[in-house]
Amino acid sequence: MVQRTENLRFAENGLPEGELLNGLEEQRKDDFVWNDPHNMKAAYWAGDDVFRIGRETYAAYHGDNLLYGKLLYPSLLEMSADVVAMALEMLGAPQGAGGTITTGGTESIILAVKTAREWARKERPTKSVPELVVGYTCHPAFNKAADLMGLKVVRLPPTSSYQVDVETMRQHITENTIMIVGSAPAYPIGCVDPISELADLALAHNLWLHVDACVGGFFLPFAKEIEEIPPFDLSVKGVRSMSADLHKYGYTSRGASLVLLSDKQHEEHQRFLLEDWPTGSFTTPTIAGSRPGGAVASAWAVMKYLGRSGYRQRTQKIIEARRGIVSAVRQLDEVCVLGEPLAGIVGIGGAAGTDMKAVRQVLIDRSWRFAPLENPIGINILLNYTHGDAIEAFIDDLKSAIQDAKAGKGPTKFTEDGYGG
Repeated sequence: MVQRTENLRFAENGLPEGELLNGLEEQRKDDFVWNDPHNMKAAYWAGDDVFRIGRETYAAYHGDNLLYGKLLYPSLLEMSADVVAMALEMLGAPQGAGGTITTGGTESIILAVKTAREWARKERPTKSVPELVVGYTCHPAFNKAADLMGLKVVRLPPTSSYQVDVETMRQHITENTIMIVGSAPAYPIGCVDPISELADLALAHNLWLHVDACVGGFFLPFAKEIEEIPPFDLSVKGVRSMSADLHKYGYTSRGASLVLLSDKQHEEHQRFLLEDWPTGSFTTPTIAGSRPGGAVASAWAVMKYLGRSGYRQRTQKIIEARRGIVSAVRQLDEVCVLGEPLAGIVGIGGAAGTDMKAVRQVLIDRSWRFAPLENPIGINILLNYTHGDAIEAFIDDLKSAIQDAKAGKGPTKFTEDGYGG
């Protein structure tokens, strides 16, 4: 008989349900409430009704797996195709475009890079390590993708506009460049890169152009019906792929994004295929094998529930909130709005002499949550449609924080924070 050692973490007997749930509630007592109006860090709140639709639909498909859609869950295949078709229409895709639901923006980006790499092997072979040229504010997921695939990322220097400088990008294109990237918008600041000009550059050099619209993919299509937005989507000739997150301004349950291709035939470059295996051919269109059925069903249900008008109404509210914050910040001499934000993101930096680290910490101490900016030092605010009611309180606390910093009453302890955990 095998002698058992003492179990220190994994108990022999499970907890009663009531005790477990009470313990879970106690464990969460210090967690921030994600849809609290003070949370301006990736809280894509769209209302009780939308949250309920997304949660209940996810739960209904809790045990289902899109990987086995053909054999077991045909409804998931239908919903997935419907979500992709709606997104392609929304983002101006040409005839013959395609797309795939992924588990998040990072996976969408990695798949786009893989597709570009395989395309380039046939259409634009390089003499050395293939290179991606990206702007300074471009998402680090492109570096992650390059690291996984043995590629090189050329990240351009910062610009005063926080957008890609097209001429600088042109100068960094070499015989090894296979892909260039534009953001719509870039996560740190909220500015949209000049996608049309980047598309011309891509066409002139036969390069793969990807538009990272993880944040803006479900925002900018409705924003352009309200305010002036430069061309950014698949309607721009030369854009070969886009990433757009359903679980951001698409308001669906987490674990859902899209990678979209202007030409569906390029999906062959995206897939993984192994033909000689005991169960026969093994093929997946994504990095993840299993894909939660709940995420697919939630995406389909929320998009069907909101319709274009529901998204437009929420986008309008967010634009109003953004304009309110931008207007108020521009009236303060000690801080400034960084660049020209066009989505639901606002970057706030400091004027000369303003200790933005101190200002930032005072706001944190007053229960505001946002992402930090380190170059330049400042704060990154991500708005949802309820934040209009919180603007006055935020600006009051911002003014107070500025005064404390100027008077030398700033904090002595600082919260270390970054993009992830």
